[in-house]
Amino acid sequence: MSTHNHFRLLAQYQQYESVIHSLMESIMTSLNGLELLQSQQAQQQTINYLSRAYPFVELLYSLDGNGIQLTDSAYSPTMSERKRRSLGKGSDRSQRPYVLAARQSSNAVVVTRPYLSNATHQLAISVVQHLVDEQGRDRGYLVINFNLRRLISYLNGDEMRFRCHHYFQWIYGLIGGLLIVVAALLLYSALESLFSLFDENNHVATGAFGIVILITLGMSIFDLGKTILEEEVLVNKDIHHHDSTRRTISRFMAAIIIAVSIEALLLMFKSLLDGGDVGNQLINAVWMLMAAVAMLAGLGVYLKLSRDSQTAD
Repeated sequence: MSTHNHFRLLAQYQQYESVIHSLMESIMTSLNGLELLQSQQAQQQTINYLSRAYPFVELLYSLDGNGIQLTDSAYSPTMSERKRRSLGKGSDRSQRPYVLAARQSSNAVVVTRPYLSNATHQLAISVVQHLVDEQGRDRGYLVINFNLRRLISYLNGDEMRFRCHHYFQWIYGLIGGLLIVVAALLLYSALESLFSLFDENNHVATGAFGIVILITLGMSIFDLGKTILEEEVLVNKDIHHHDSTRRTISRFMAAIIIAVSIEALLLMFKSLLDGGDVGNQLINAVWMLMAAVAMLAGLGVYLKLSRDSQTAD
């Protein structure tokens, strides 16, 4: 349901690059690579153990000295898009960048740059160790793949929020959808009023303003529902970044300010047409307009202070 913000992920990777590489190297060096090379069962047990401590671990597999995969890939229970993955035994990976980089480093750990997985369309990182025994014989390569999004969430302490994020999206989607349905009902009511406007007993000017009120109210509610869907469902936000929060607050406040301003103007014009107690209606309209101005001024102050604070940081 969400669109992944790869640019934001890459920016966060650059921010934590040294920490990520140190963590990847420590995970790889904690394993007994020579024992894992030929045993698929040992690889599956290892990936199950690692995934409990590190939920961003996706799969583990081994290659021979020529870069040919020795066994089927061992998948973690929490791996994304598992059905789209092939098991991989016998695959020729000799020309993969991580194999070429590790070939020159005996028993050293090589961490790749982030890349977009062809299978899952998500950013991933691989760490590979070129294994050479005590006699200097090339035994092969051990490779572990990591999901970059889950890795960043792990470093930010957001694992629980990441797991619940999809449920929150469904709730926001339901709320936004219901608001759009309400806006559609208001527009339908405006159409009904338009068709009955020319009845003998109806005042055309008053009825026209009522239609305008329904249309503008429906437009405001629709804009609010659309904002909720765009900000909380269709766009993947980074809650740790100031720009995401500023954009969301700005859009919500703008929708409310526009709605209040339109209703204030309509109330002002309607009071002039209706006659009667014009003073009280005008005062109410003026107060609504002043409230819109106050909200607009407050939004401007917030944007100015948040921008200055972000620049100072």
